[in-house]
Amino acid sequence: MNHDESRSLSTGRIQVYPRLAATPVTTRQEDEAAALAPQACPPDAVAAALGPALGQPEPEPEVAAVRPGLYLVGTPLGNLADWSARAQAVLQAVDLVACEDTRRSGLLFSQFGIRQHLISYHEHNKAQRTPGLLRFLSQGHSLALVTDAGMPAISDPGSDLAAAAADAGFPVTVIPGPTAAMTALAASGLDSRRFTFEGFLPVKGKDRAVRLKQLAREERTQILYEAPHRLQKTLEDLLQAGLGQRRLVLGRELTKRYEEYLRLTVEQAREHYQTVRPLGEFTLILEGQEAFNARRPEADPLQTPPEADDLDLQAKLRQLLQSGLSVKACAAQLSEETGRSRNELYRLCLNLKNKFTDP
Repeated sequence: MNHDESRSLSTGRIQVYPRLAATPVTTRQEDEAAALAPQACPPDAVAAALGPALGQPEPEPEVAAVRPGLYLVGTPLGNLADWSARAQAVLQAVDLVACEDTRRSGLLFSQFGIRQHLISYHEHNKAQRTPGLLRFLSQGHSLALVTDAGMPAISDPGSDLAAAAADAGFPVTVIPGPTAAMTALAASGLDSRRFTFEGFLPVKGKDRAVRLKQLAREERTQILYEAPHRLQKTLEDLLQAGLGQRRLVLGRELTKRYEEYLRLTVEQAREHYQTVRPLGEFTLILEGQEAFNARRPEADPLQTPPEADDLDLQAKLRQLLQSGLSVKACAAQLSEETGRSRNELYRLCLNLKNKFTDP
């Protein structure tokens, strides 16, 4: 594809980075590979068993046969040895690669000798970029989408492009790769038979408050992402939501040399990061209500006094009933404000009203 073709991606001028020249594998990859090798095993034996992934010079990627359409290609979370040969071959073969950050992807590609045209696609330009990329696909081209690390379209603006391409009838093919959510869940030791992926919580406001209340009632293990500069606030908010004694596994620097997992309660994690500066992107694995109750047999819901949140809710319902609203209207209003089930609030409101009218 030449640069004239690439300008058809949008109505204005766009910047397309030319195909990158292959460069030798740097010592950074060799250092990471050495960290993976068992100390008791001679390096030559490891290299012979596992091949070029452990620091041997990478061969020129084999060019894969690709069809027109969108390819969602996973990239390493941090350890370059995790990148599959199939992913590299597809990225070498497609007509264009859309990247979250062209500089970071360009460095990664150069490590593996991948020469490719790059274009940016991220949260701040996706609305303008998507129509042009769809036109590009409509011309019979192949397009790959990558993120800085992990799987595109998972808690990522790439999900919008994938949805738009699928809605327009273009083939969408996934080239699987590592994901922080599944990596941390597997290492957490918490129940992985039933879990939910929450991703990033809303940053502030009513949406965040509603989501925190939903987290407190979720029976299954929950997976969250958090940035280092917001981690302390999130831990504080989880504590205030009544989750202080829930088990929490915090993973950071996943697959890298300084990978770390902390296994604490929410309250302990909050205390820890009051004195320790959070570094790196975090994946949080939070114990669900079902597992929490199962290890606390004394927590019989029939004998446990109402939580502070429930007492506050009852007070609000009383005020609404005394203002003259119907039971149905009270339940609808509080459901909108708190995120609680309308049916649950209706029953609670009805019980309170009956108490008011009892002789």
